[in-house]
Amino acid sequence: MLLERKNILITGASMGIGLAVAKACAAQGASLILVSRHEADLEKVIEAVRGNGQAHTYRCVDVGRADAVEKMAASLTERLESLDGVVNCAGVYGPIGATDSVDVGEFATAIQINLLGTFYVCHYLLPLLKRASRGKIVNYSGGGAAGPFPNYSAYSVSKVGIVRLTENMALELKADGIDVNSVAPGFVVTRLHEQTLEAGAKAGKVFLQKTKEQIASGGVSADIAAKLTVFLLSRESDGITGKFISAPWDPWEDKAFQDRLRKEPDFAALRRIDGRQFVGTKP
Repeated sequence: MLLERKNILITGASMGIGLAVAKACAAQGASLILVSRHEADLEKVIEAVRGNGQAHTYRCVDVGRADAVEKMAASLTERLESLDGVVNCAGVYGPIGATDSVDVGEFATAIQINLLGTFYVCHYLLPLLKRASRGKIVNYSGGGAAGPFPNYSAYSVSKVGIVRLTENMALELKADGIDVNSVAPGFVVTRLHEQTLEAGAKAGKVFLQKTKEQIASGGVSADIAAKLTVFLLSRESDGITGKFISAPWDPWEDKAFQDRLRKEPDFAALRRIDGRQFVGTKP
């Protein structure tokens, strides 16, 4: 039981990857605080994870609103002695299409929910995390963070921002014993991809076809990302921090790979490839 009696908060917990993470954490003995904007769905998740001997609660919160997240954090501080882990799964695709064609307000909303929402949750819950013996933060990235994702700029920009935020916090919180990592879950078939089908040609021919193929094949199981998340929340991952890890493609269960994550600062991180941090690129 890797997470027995640990208090874990999960955003975006009402569906998709967040739901898979909630089930995986409950199976490992965690006590969950589930966060989403959809109360009816959260009630169903509570029923789905009930029975592991721990108490679970939920909060209906829009993580894109700083005041709502601050209020939630204040409420949790009154109830909990500490928080052992936070998983930021909440996210939206935002507008789909070329930069000069998308709605400016929708673009800003995607950044607000995906990037600022992740920041708000971390910012307001860090005092509780610092009370734990070894706090853990797992942020969900992917979606073009490792490479260009044309026609999905709001989404991809927010996701690459999450990776850099993760790296920064990992360095800032090292002395506090808090490990911070980001996960790329792979092409998990969720409700988000219905937007691609609806967008049609605006999504771009290549990604539209890829989406159709992935949906037809079933895509990558959300359970793979959930399993990695459990590992990153557990003491087995102590010392692994500031990393951007692919759930389906990285051999993260391999001990040698885990050693590289602990020992090599530039490994599994956002860096330039040409030279080494601009070395040898004289004008």
